[in-house]
Amino acid sequence: MKNQSTKNVKQKVQDKDFHLQQVQELLFGPEIEILNKQSNAFLDRLLLEIELRDGKSKISDVIMTEPRVYEAIFHKVWFYRLADMLGVSRTVMDTYVKPKYVREFFIKFVYARLSYKVFRELKAARKLAKAHDAKLFQFLKGEYYTLIETIAGQIYVEMEGKNFSQFVESYSKKNKLPIQQTLAL
Repeated sequence: MKNQSTKNVKQKVQDKDFHLQQVQELLFGPEIEILNKQSNAFLDRLLLEIELRDGKSKISDVIMTEPRVYEAIFHKVWFYRLADMLGVSRTVMDTYVKPKYVREFFIKFVYARLSYKVFRELKAARKLAKAHDAKLFQFLKGEYYTLIETIAGQIYVEMEGKNFSQFVESYSKKNKLPIQQTLAL
């Protein structure tokens, strides 16, 4: 009888250890990684085919996981022209962190020329890289980085001598964007 109870106790201890080991594996093992990889956000990013101009680029062809070294695309004169067009003081453009309406302008007129999927993934890349002070264009690769430079130049030329409503009308028509009449100034 004593021999059998010792066997039962040893079996229960082994079962408990095995159960504890399974719990540890589930909490901290590769299974949690599999669950993360089954999330919609992960699968979207992994399988996303962006419908850009060529219709077959993958997100990895467009966006880097770490930001490139900052090189200004939007220079101070660009921001001064934006201030003139919006009818605000140029001094608000002298700070590194620009007013909210500048961010809104970038979303509506610069990044609107790219696919919304690209814009969304740029924001996700910045968040994943924990580079909150990085500019979105720092995550673009090759020709898409060059495209942002081209868009910046086109907007600079388009802003010359126009007020905001004139700019919106002409720029939106030229680039087939929906006319977006307001900025939160």
